[in-house]
Order: sequence, then C-alpha cells, then structure tokens
Amino acid sequence: MNELFDTGVLVTGAASGIGRASALTFAAGGARVAACDIDATGLAALVDDDERIVTIVADVRDPLQVEAMVARAVDELGRLDVAHNNAGIAGPVRPLWEYTEEDMAAVLAVDLLGVWRCLKFEARQMIAQGRGGAVVNTSSVLAEVGMARNSAYTAAKHGVHGLTRCAALELAPHQIRVNAVAPGVTRTAMIGLAGPDATPVSDRLLADVPLGRLAEPEEIADAVLWLARARYPTGAVLTLDGGYTAR
Repeated sequence: MNELFDTGVLVTGAASGIGRASALTFAAGGARVAACDIDATGLAALVDDDERIVTIVADVRDPLQVEAMVARAVDELGRLDVAHNNAGIAGPVRPLWEYTEEDMAAVLAVDLLGVWRCLKFEARQMIAQGRGGAVVNTSSVLAEVGMARNSAYTAAKHGVHGLTRCAALELAPHQIRVNAVAPGVTRTAMIGLAGPDATPVSDRLLADVPLGRLAEPEEIADAVLWLARARYPTGAVLTLDGGYTAR
C-alpha cells in the first residue's frame, strides 16, 4: 500500500456506495483523493471520515463541469495518477417498450456518456503529464448478461465495457491503463429499487448468486485498488459477482 503515498486519485460517484468505499480505500493507502459527486451532503460526510480527501461537487452529465472537475482535482492534488469513474444511476425497471426517450437518455447520460466525458478529460491530463496512469471504470455484471426490465442500465454498462477496451488500446502508447470492474449485486442504495411486482432487485439477483450473499462496497473497492496498482492489466474487465456468471 505504501506505493500509493501521495498518489493523486479522482473518484466520481463518491458520496455513497462503491464510490465512497473507493475514496476511503485509496485514502487509507496513502493517496490524496478528490471525491466527486453531485450530492454535496454525502461528500461533506465523507470528508469528516478522512482528511486526505477533498471534495468536488460536479455533474458528469455536463461536459463543462467534468472539465472543471478534472482541472480542480489537479489543482488540489498536484497531479492525476488514478481515476475511478464510478458515477451511475439505475433507471426505471420496466419493459423496454414502456421506456420513454427521456428515460433512456437519462440513464445513458450518466452511465455511459458520463464515463466517456470523464475519460476524455482524464486522458488529456494524464497524457500532458507524461507519467502514465490508471483508470478504472465501474461497469456491471449486467454487461456480461442481459436482464429483463432493465434495458437502459444494461445497454449503458455494455457500452462501458466497449469504451474501456477502446480507451485501453488508444492510451496504451502513453502507458495509461484502462480497466473496469463489473460488480454483481452489491449492498448499495440501488438494490432497494423494485419492479412492478414489488420484488427488490437484490432479491431477484441474489437467488442466482452461488456465494449466496451481497457484495460489500469495500470488496469492490479492493478490486479497484488492485487494478489501479497492477502494472500490466489493461483493457480488462474484472467480474465480481459471487459466481453469478459462472453458472
């Protein structure tokens, strides 16, 4: 963990769940962390937990805010070595033919285009620094399989897989590695969402998880940390699903 000392790390979606766990995990390892989210209240609570964390309120749907977020992170941290693009939303749980244009656009704007926007400005900064770097995107096990009544989220996360692989190829000459984690059902606010039968998403997924339990956000954060530190993986997707896709 000492090799993280004074590393500059940016984490989006850091006010709760996996992003919060990631920010705290990097800070515990000695990194200086810019925790970014649209939720100012959640970010304020995060700072109370670790003085190595600075907060930036930003909306990944807005390219100007994303550009400013990366610039401020560099101002606060001195440089950008690692980025964890984690901000995401779940979207409606309903058949695809009942989705509106607005439903689909809202999910893609955060879960796919938000990752692309972050990658775009992070890549520019890391290339300019000339020191290499590491980017980890949060995808989902639903990018490995389909899930009924979840077309927007599933499509967006399939897109994150493709974006991760393309970025890895384009940034490899600059020694910037780009990977993704694909969590299965994890103990975050999203698992409380329910479909029309009032069955929580977590219950529907957990029935098919061989390990028989939810992942904890800290377990996903540990994998993000490993991908950030490991020097050879790039273009990889690390699936963390308790055996869900091994069936």
